[in-house]
Amino acid sequence: METFLKILEIIKWPLVGIVAIVCFRRCIAAFINRARGLKYSGVEIQAGPLPQDPAEVKVGSADKLLQALDSPVLLKSEKVIRDFLAKEGINTSDDKEKVLIRHLAASQLTLVFTRIDFLIYQSQLKILEFLNSNPSAPRQMAEDIYNTASAFYPKILKDYPFEKYLGFLKTNNLIHEEEEILSITEIGREFLAFLIRTRRNAVYRIG
Repeated sequence: METFLKILEIIKWPLVGIVAIVCFRRCIAAFINRARGLKYSGVEIQAGPLPQDPAEVKVGSADKLLQALDSPVLLKSEKVIRDFLAKEGINTSDDKEKVLIRHLAASQLTLVFTRIDFLIYQSQLKILEFLNSNPSAPRQMAEDIYNTASAFYPKILKDYPFEKYLGFLKTNNLIHEEEEILSITEIGREFLAFLIRTRRNAVYRIG
């Protein structure tokens, strides 16, 4: 775990860039096509023309991803990662691939959990915590928690019906429902563990 935290600290921002490009590649491409000309403080910058025949430009997928993130800062970050791997004795291509894929997957999961942490209500977290301590519970348990929270936070939850409220937990794969019986998922348990590890399980939450 300590090794993972070291690597994550080194590569977290480059990985955020990779994940962002993968997730929003269409939006980024559209933006680039629109913004080929730029004027700032009286100076106009015009990008080169688009290839007349893009089909003739053959670049490997790996090269495309590398070019999309090419910058002096990222190259320095790459060197830091390579030096770290060498220091840890991770020298073969297979070992590097296994280590970096595992840590990339962990970083992506961290991004997902950070987003959920930003959006989740206090009462939804109570549902998760209850299910974490019990194998399963009737749907009514969640509705009772929702009704209590709605009475305490009427301005926040008055336009947020119970179906959507519970749907947030289900669509993010935190809980599972079958025949009106709720249970927590592996992702739900891992999310709670993430909150504990990052000390985010605090009383500042509302809703």
